Amino acid sequence: MKVTVSKFCLLMASSLSCNVNAFSTISSNSKSNRSSSTRRATATVDEVSSSASTTTVADVVSKNPMFEYLKFDKSPQYDVLEKAKEYIRCQSDASMSNTEMDESWYAEDYVLRGPVIGPIVRKDLAADQSGLGIRQAFPKVKIDSFGYSIDPENPYRCFYFQRWRGVNSGDMDNYGTVYPATGNEMETPVSTFSVVFNPEGKIVYEQVGAVVDRLEGNTQGKAAIFGMLHTAGLKIPASPGDKVFAFIQRAGHVAGGLGRSWSRKADIPKWWTSKSKGADETEQY
Repeated sequence: MKVTVSKFCLLMASSLSCNVNAFSTISSNSKSNRSSSTRRATATVDEVSSSASTTTVADVVSKNPMFEYLKFDKSPQYDVLEKAKEYIRCQSDASMSNTEMDESWYAEDYVLRGPVIGPIVRKDLAADQSGLGIRQAFPKVKIDSFGYSIDPENPYRCFYFQRWRGVNSGDMDNYGTVYPATGNEMETPVSTFSVVFNPEGKIVYEQVGAVVDRLEGNTQGKAAIFGMLHTAGLKIPASPGDKVFAFIQRAGHVAGGLGRSWSRKADIPKWWTSKSKGADETEQY
């Protein structure tokens, strides 16, 4: 059971919904009816445009209180988009050179959350990455980032897309279980990521690995670290709301010595109020 757990509880990050507005036009055989309908439609469009033009960030209150908190003063004194791009450049450079990420980017109350990993703080994240053995297994990972966009409801949050590529050219020592190098190339599906900066310019929240199109790439829909593990031979079936996998994660914590899927309650900052952990279902607000 311990070996099985070690293969399934070591998670880092894997997995857009869009709102579509439908408009319909009611026609009539009568010219007067058509004219009346046109006037009503025009008035409706004008009302919507007027409403949209007067709506500001301050008018929108997030249903989840955590995300309302993360708006801070709603007025960053620096360019969040450019800061996010600079962060990703540093991340990409570290991946290509196989070096540690500069910790000065992160706030003391930083939290990372993915579809089936987290909430996890920096110290646990660093320990997990070391135990997984992925740096040795993938000496160079090319991360293509694009589509940067500021959240219109939170000026401190920047969304972007990523696609990861690399070769499993080294053995992966995964908490004592060694997976020989496969020599396989990895291409993950495009995934969405986001970072939230605090007023001091430090990253306080990082969301990772929400897959856009699971059919893309050659990792069976797995993104980021999960895609790397898959390519190296550790194929982990996991998805949000999977009760079996959530149980396996908890069993891994009980067994100990195998990394953490989320941080201990005492280590998680107070602003993080979600009760959902790892692959648990998302709670309703």
